[in-house]
Amino acid sequence: MVKKEDCIEIFNAMIRGTPVSFQEKLLPMVSDFLTENNIENSDKMINLIVQNPQLVQQTLPELVDYYCRKFNILSLRQQINSSLINNFKTILYYD
Repeated sequence: MVKKEDCIEIFNAMIRGTPVSFQEKLLPMVSDFLTENNIENSDKMINLIVQNPQLVQQTLPELVDYYCRKFNILSLRQQINSSLINNFKTILYYD
């Protein structure tokens, strides 16, 4: 089971560009997400992701959104370009 502290650690590592263990951190997060949301054929999806770990990159935005809502994880965002609307970059996740 994924914990709030694990999510914060993983999300902040991704922001910093620090490697995150696929087997120990990302795979359990994806598996829990699929199970909690009753996704059809989740076992087949997990097998596909295990065979092609790069696929987890495509699910990260949805995972971040889901776990931030689930655990009420907050984030600090910085505006990148003031002339563009909604041009923000997350710089920290916290409890």
